[in-house]
Amino acid sequence: MTNQFAGTSFICVMGAMFSLPSIAQDLHSGTPEIPRTSWMLSATASEESIGQGLPVLALDRDDWPRYRSGQSSQPRAWRSLQAELSATHPGGWRFGALARAEAWLQASPDAVTVAALDAINSRPETARSYDLNASSQSWQGQGLRVGTPWLKLDAADRWRWQADAQLLRLQKFRTVDLSGKLSYQSSDVYDFNVHSQRSNPNITGPYLSASGRSGLGSSLSVAVQGEPAAGWQVQLRADDLLSRLDWPELATDNAVLNSQVTSRAPDGSLDYAPLIKGQKTLRHITRRIGVHWQAKVSWSAFGPQSQPGAISLQLDRRAGLNQAWLGWDSGDAGRSRPRWSLAIEPVRRVASLGLGWHGWQALLATDGKGTNSEFRYLRLGWQGEF
Repeated sequence: MTNQFAGTSFICVMGAMFSLPSIAQDLHSGTPEIPRTSWMLSATASEESIGQGLPVLALDRDDWPRYRSGQSSQPRAWRSLQAELSATHPGGWRFGALARAEAWLQASPDAVTVAALDAINSRPETARSYDLNASSQSWQGQGLRVGTPWLKLDAADRWRWQADAQLLRLQKFRTVDLSGKLSYQSSDVYDFNVHSQRSNPNITGPYLSASGRSGLGSSLSVAVQGEPAAGWQVQLRADDLLSRLDWPELATDNAVLNSQVTSRAPDGSLDYAPLIKGQKTLRHITRRIGVHWQAKVSWSAFGPQSQPGAISLQLDRRAGLNQAWLGWDSGDAGRSRPRWSLAIEPVRRVASLGLGWHGWQALLATDGKGTNSEFRYLRLGWQGEF
């Protein structure tokens, strides 16, 4: 589809959003710190991509419909990227500098169908109506993080809590919301009744002032951990529980297409740009970061005199996407011996393998589908005393 109507083009919603270097939120292990006498320095980089009925790794390609491996009643996609350098005080306080980017998309099944047809310049096989609803958000920022040590919740010290806060300067921020209906009447005749709203700094117009140069982001995350019985451990996390993304002056394009379209551009796409009515303004845009919920229950599979290890069940939810992991962790046997972790997500058919050795940690989780993938998580980290 063509230029100006990119605001309601699903290629814009599904493609441009995810062409960002878009993180996996840096999740701490949840283990209370062992008392230390020196500072700890750590560096991590991670990327996570999750799709539901969408090939999340291919959405920035013009031919992304080729890589769809299935359909969903609630199509969604989420991508995240993060890099952080941090230092932890012997008392447990953590201070870090980080760069973070995130993007998500949710759409109605009809919106995905129309977007796929548009991407390959095709038309529906039969006359029918489509319910078009789609929303997306992406942002990128850099800033600081401060985390508390694990603090007691009870006198017996069986339960502890921890929190961290982030303050970010936003370099990129864009949102897209689309709603309406499309009716295909055969013979290449389309009736549109669609409204879209796009906000991002790259929108320009002849009488439109430039967007503000940057925005501000903030986030507060909390975690609770306890040992309800011998050999059992419970971890609860809510990352970005309280958050705010704020851009005071952001260019916004409100557009309406309520007309019949019968012509096509030379490249084969529908030519409806001349029929669009809209207005561009500067607006104060405020959004939230989606909360990442996590609950994990672990059971120590070996006695204290044996090689440590634990079996775990972990539940995750973010951007409306659920995960349920069954895993095993060999436990921390010191820097001289490697630490292994294995996990499977049976619903998504994803396997995860983690390795830690001499301060280095690496984790890979994938569904093994390559470009067709709907799940990939990569993480590399290092930690040492200084």
